[in-house]
Amino acid sequence: MGQGQSAEEVLDAVNQVDNAQKTTPQKEGNAGTKLFKYVTTINGEGNWELASSNAKPHFYDSKEDSNSSGKKDFFLEIEQGDVDVHVDAGLNYVLDVDQRRVTFAANNTIYALKFQNDDACRTFGEQLNDAIFYNQYGLENDEDSRAKVMEDYAGTLFSKETERLFEPMDTNADDEDKEAANFLTPEKLREKQAKETAKDEDAINAIVMGAGENNYLLRGCKFDVLRNLEGGGVEDKGLSTRKTRGTAAAVEVETTGAAFTPSRVLLTHGERRMNLLTPENRSILHHADIEVGKIVTTYNFQKDSVDVPIMDIASDYKAAQMEDHSQFLGLDQNRICRWDLREKRGVVQSTPVLDYVAGKDYSRGTNFTCMATSGDGFVAVGSRDGRIRLYNSRVLTQAKTSIPGLGAPITAIDVTYDGKWVLATADRYLMLVKTTYVNDKGKDANAFESRMGGRGAVPRLLRLKPEDAIKTQVNGAKFTKGKFTWITEGGQSERWIVAGCGRFSVVWNFSKIRTTSTQSLGYGGLPTCMDYYLRAKEEEVVDVQFVHQKYMRDVDQAAMVVATPHSLFNLA
Repeated sequence: MGQGQSAEEVLDAVNQVDNAQKTTPQKEGNAGTKLFKYVTTINGEGNWELASSNAKPHFYDSKEDSNSSGKKDFFLEIEQGDVDVHVDAGLNYVLDVDQRRVTFAANNTIYALKFQNDDACRTFGEQLNDAIFYNQYGLENDEDSRAKVMEDYAGTLFSKETERLFEPMDTNADDEDKEAANFLTPEKLREKQAKETAKDEDAINAIVMGAGENNYLLRGCKFDVLRNLEGGGVEDKGLSTRKTRGTAAAVEVETTGAAFTPSRVLLTHGERRMNLLTPENRSILHHADIEVGKIVTTYNFQKDSVDVPIMDIASDYKAAQMEDHSQFLGLDQNRICRWDLREKRGVVQSTPVLDYVAGKDYSRGTNFTCMATSGDGFVAVGSRDGRIRLYNSRVLTQAKTSIPGLGAPITAIDVTYDGKWVLATADRYLMLVKTTYVNDKGKDANAFESRMGGRGAVPRLLRLKPEDAIKTQVNGAKFTKGKFTWITEGGQSERWIVAGCGRFSVVWNFSKIRTTSTQSLGYGGLPTCMDYYLRAKEEEVVDVQFVHQKYMRDVDQAAMVVATPHSLFNLA
């Protein structure tokens, strides 16, 4: 399942087959590029087998003979291995420079090309990068085209310059961070089931984590109450509540109001209150009092007396839910704004209206999807085209830094407490971005407060090993809800990253990713990390969340809660 295996160990499996082949006499003229195929067994495991000892990969334009428009569409063909596949993100490829190997997906399995020399491997890698760039953007991969598409990041994304790619992201890491890179591997985490529900009961939708005594398990229109445990983990309190008008406190009773399943839940006011969005009416915010167990106010989102839809909400800053703070952020496809629950003085309304504090409505094209905040209220926003926008805590009208994406929608985003790192989740990868850099005056700067451009560290992709991708993506599994360790105060550092993927939870050592180099390149020509811990469940993982830092045994612990539709697990 990938447990305990480094990327190097997995990639070396191809070398082992290659070395075995070298001990067998070969016919003269067969010492060319080798093609290996990953063959899976009935139990889901697999082995690498030699498919061809003289493979001849090449790229061709499928429209060359029939297209008068001049547009191209590139495919990768390897006749000796019956490979003929469109060149796009679906290849899920990894190029290992040291091993002269390119691993990619095709025909519902995994292949690996092993080149005989560095030049052949480098040439193939450049051709692959160029073909993907053209198929995605319709332009040749040259400096002018990259500048047009990637703007300030023309020297970083899809670039042909490899000088900076293999540097550690954090070249100024202190000794504590470097030691943490080798501290407590996640394989040592113990798992314990915290809750199980019957198959005919409401399925689990999400976990709402609290920093206080309680957490909440969202099951349809019901919230099960969970207690935080010292040392990491939760336990079921045996209490449930429905957030509808007329619901009694703490214990579930027959409701007098219509129940609904929230699309977004945000704890607030010292975790005594909840803000809830519902997909049925995105111009409405329900505000619930947890202590009395019911919705106490339903607000309208309005700007200039006009209802506006909101699809996502987030805390004003990392620790806001733990404090008596009334403001929060709202997001829609082309809108980012700040709202206040306090009603304007002297305004009497039959239907309460949220106070619009600040923000911006874009005319079109932003296609926002998700957002997150840092400890100081820096705001990171993901978009459907993969672009990441960074706003400071004071001005929401213009992003200080805008990072072009690789084309895949950002489905979730997170920021470290200190605002120095951003984690964006896409279906096939997580992208890690360092926001600190040295500006043109030689001073330290942050991309949330000034335009970073191409002066920052090269972003890094977090990916599954090709063999694990086959296991998790049989049913189209995707990465979901990538998060850093949950820190809400200064002086501590996030140590881990977690995400769900199909029936698996995936844990990365964040300290290791920051402070070590990699020789693997992936989509967009970006450095790629494939060292992680994979944990399987019988059902799909619907949510995975770190417990708050104060419930961990120490700052280096990776303690989390994993939810499937009918079970809840502690991993600590």
